[in-house]
Amino acid sequence: MPVINLALVKAGYVGIRSVVTTFDSGGDSGRMRTDERGRIMAYSDYWRSLISLWQDGKQKEKWETMLRFRDGRGRNFGNTFFQFMMEMVGSAGEVDSMFSQLTGAKLSGEVIPVSSQPANIIFKTRSGKTYRGEHYLDDLRMSSDYVTKVWLDPKVEANREATDALRSAEVIIVCPGSMYGSVIANLLPKGMKKAYRESKAIKILMTNLMTVNNENHGYSENDYVEVFRKYVGMERPFDLILMPDYDRLSCKLLAKTLRNYSWEYSEPIRPSKKKGEIRTITVDMVKIEAENLRLRHSSEKLAKFFKSRRWSDLLELKHVAEETKKTKKTGRRKY
Repeated sequence: MPVINLALVKAGYVGIRSVVTTFDSGGDSGRMRTDERGRIMAYSDYWRSLISLWQDGKQKEKWETMLRFRDGRGRNFGNTFFQFMMEMVGSAGEVDSMFSQLTGAKLSGEVIPVSSQPANIIFKTRSGKTYRGEHYLDDLRMSSDYVTKVWLDPKVEANREATDALRSAEVIIVCPGSMYGSVIANLLPKGMKKAYRESKAIKILMTNLMTVNNENHGYSENDYVEVFRKYVGMERPFDLILMPDYDRLSCKLLAKTLRNYSWEYSEPIRPSKKKGEIRTITVDMVKIEAENLRLRHSSEKLAKFFKSRRWSDLLELKHVAEETKKTKKTGRRKY
């Protein structure tokens, strides 16, 4: 999500509302939550998304470096700082405002925790095992014992600001991330699925670049749609799907990169050979980090796309679903 936010900011968009999960249980966030017996939320996704909405400048660079600092025991300053501010003011909306006042940050939107109540992600695998805690998704990422069901404990209410954001949005972008730990997790608090179904926004899915063995091995965009149908409860959860165009990359470097990923049982998510009901387009949005040979979404390439006529034309399709229905009846595509 921070990469998508950064691209939108670079493209000149404002009024971005970034809905983030608060159920992380790994790393420093997990240690903090364990120390507090699970009574606090995870702040890591919150402050990273907040930084991504900050328009570029020297002050931003200094604060980003400071918030990412970890001491000798692995404790992250950003998590501690935002826990302190949340306890001081009591609500995320006020934290955004206080952070802006303290730092002089020019924010192009706001960050909204999906819930104001702490909870843990619970998931079940095909072998029948049940795990408590989002960090197990990462620990078991190379396991073939894939996830079959995920839920929250306790069952918490969605933040009212989060459901309002969905209902009033013009466009909803479901960002890349851990399919169950970051993406589906945002739909699990009570009220989120209903708000998503009722939203009149254009709903856009951006899939991950690579599969994770225990979550989405062998997936195409059609498999993503099936998962969302299950958890959202609607036949057509998206109006448009954006996928990476790997043909824009160096074939030699890409082959070397994918060979490294194969050791992790990970492969690229490519468009399905079987045409789905939802329009899918490929976009030049990927870069290869030459130093460690990892595929990443590029905020620069995405910003260019978000400024393009192609993107604005897509946003003008206020009734994408209705046009698809007409295509089925007339046999003519109206795009």
